[in-house]
Amino acid sequence: MQHLHNMKVMIKVMLMVCHCGGSSSDTTRQLSVLVGADVTLGCLFDKLSRLVEWSALTIEWNVVDTHAEKSVVYTFEDGRAHVNREGSEVDRMQLLQSDASLQLHNVTVGDEGLYSCRIITPVVYTETTSLEVLARPSVLLPEKAAVTEGEEKTIQCDITGFYPEKLAVTWLILNGSRTVLAGLSPLSRVCTEMAIHNADGTFSIRSGITMHSSAVKGGEMSLMCQVEHKTYSRPYNTSVTLTVQAPPQPVYSDVTLIALTSVTSLLLVSAAIGVALLLYAYLCKAPPSVSEISKPSIIYAQVQTDLRCTIRGAGQRELRVRWSKLSAGSEELSEGGSLLGGGDLSDQACLLSDCEHHTSVLTVCLTVSEDRTQYQCEVLCRGQSITRVTTVRVKVEPSFLQITSIPQIPKVERSLVLCCRLENFYPQEVDLEWSRNDGEPVCGVTHFGPFSDHTRLYSLWSKIQLLMAREDERAVYSCRVYHSSFPAPGYKDALYHINTQGTPPDVMFIDCEPPCPLLGGDCTLQLCLKDFCPEDVSVTWTKDGQEVPSFNTPPSLNINGLYSKYTFLKLTPTKQDRGSRFRCRVEHSAQQEPEERLFTLPLTHSLLSIQPADP
Repeated sequence: MQHLHNMKVMIKVMLMVCHCGGSSSDTTRQLSVLVGADVTLGCLFDKLSRLVEWSALTIEWNVVDTHAEKSVVYTFEDGRAHVNREGSEVDRMQLLQSDASLQLHNVTVGDEGLYSCRIITPVVYTETTSLEVLARPSVLLPEKAAVTEGEEKTIQCDITGFYPEKLAVTWLILNGSRTVLAGLSPLSRVCTEMAIHNADGTFSIRSGITMHSSAVKGGEMSLMCQVEHKTYSRPYNTSVTLTVQAPPQPVYSDVTLIALTSVTSLLLVSAAIGVALLLYAYLCKAPPSVSEISKPSIIYAQVQTDLRCTIRGAGQRELRVRWSKLSAGSEELSEGGSLLGGGDLSDQACLLSDCEHHTSVLTVCLTVSEDRTQYQCEVLCRGQSITRVTTVRVKVEPSFLQITSIPQIPKVERSLVLCCRLENFYPQEVDLEWSRNDGEPVCGVTHFGPFSDHTRLYSLWSKIQLLMAREDERAVYSCRVYHSSFPAPGYKDALYHINTQGTPPDVMFIDCEPPCPLLGGDCTLQLCLKDFCPEDVSVTWTKDGQEVPSFNTPPSLNINGLYSKYTFLKLTPTKQDRGSRFRCRVEHSAQQEPEERLFTLPLTHSLLSIQPADP
């Protein structure tokens, strides 16, 4: 019995060591994917770890490419995702299942490399995956070719879009049931060029075989272009049939050909002159082609935006472009609508020209009060006026989107109110959808707003109320907000993880002010505690193991519904303080164990030698 008890204790200790130390993969996964496909790079972390708030979860995906250059692909920090490689994502719903796998869409050659995943919960997990990108070559060879009797014929085999670069091309001559390697006879020559590096990272190569007509036995021969590449399980073969044709016989005499050539040339010159005269007359009278005014799909307030109008079919000296700001409003302007005072904006526009077309650009910076403003571009050319009008819609993306709870720490069999706050957005049209990660419907949703402030920006509160049950401990509620200021897909999510244990403080490091204190001068040690709940927290300072008095600020409520506070220790260094070790111990109900921060008073020259001045 004592032996079994010792075994159980040993297993518990091993589990605690593994849980506290994090984990890392000793091996590197090997993945191969074709260009243009999608791939998922796996990264799983400990499913037995405690529920982690978004703000405490950090995910880093890095890649070392084939040039040994390291770059960041994707990060998730403070509840926000930062995508550096377009088309990469980590599914948030999968994160709840301890799965931080990275999805890469439309893989290119540039995506090849060694990927590393690093997760901090705050336990650190790491995994590496070696991604090999392959591109299957495209082989182009004509089906038939002919060589004139007594002459030579060169046939090209074009191989494009392959990766990696290593590729072998072999030409074979098929004579009945016999297959002979080409290029061994003086009647045939094989020439394969160096591989060309394409702009998309793939390679292309061209191989040619030159055959003399006397090498074609029986008037017909088959030539095979054989390609070996890593993307093929076996060599790829394509063939062309080469036949011998008799030399062409002249149909007309030399004199007849010269006469026909002269008459044809004269007719072509006359036709070209006529077409040129007609085209010149048409261009002198025809109006230029003027495009509609183009603008970004989303125009944000207080952000410079370009309005563009493109003109074709006219010279720059013939053009005059005039921009105007018309009356703002949702109603359509009638023809000849009046301009606002100072509505001519032509001096703020510029004209960009090249040999084919001209683009007039007007840069504007709008406010929400200028929403639905109409701008007009008038092109004057060859005595004609062409007008284009566009209406500008101004957007403001919400500056705050978060779910808070009352009470801050939910309790079983007690009421819990979740409030989603959406602040400072424009226009006011907005939709909100509440949902739960297990699919259970969310009922009793109440909206307050939207209501505007003096700047014409809108805010909205939406709340739900529920009775906490024990099975709700790890539920995740989300509020999806649809607003026209959001880029595709047009919505953003705010998440709330139910946690009845509270949130432990994020303990910073001890700072000293001034950094290098002087002997006999005052200095202050300070420590910041961030984002904790509930507000009760114990802070103790010691100097070389002896408790010393300190000053703590009252807890302050942050905008995210959590608390923060500062703790200070003031002292005047003496000779006896050299090398003293100051320790700050933080205890909170949501911690698994207290956290400590250590600070050693710096032994600088100024601290040892500079004496305070006499009064």
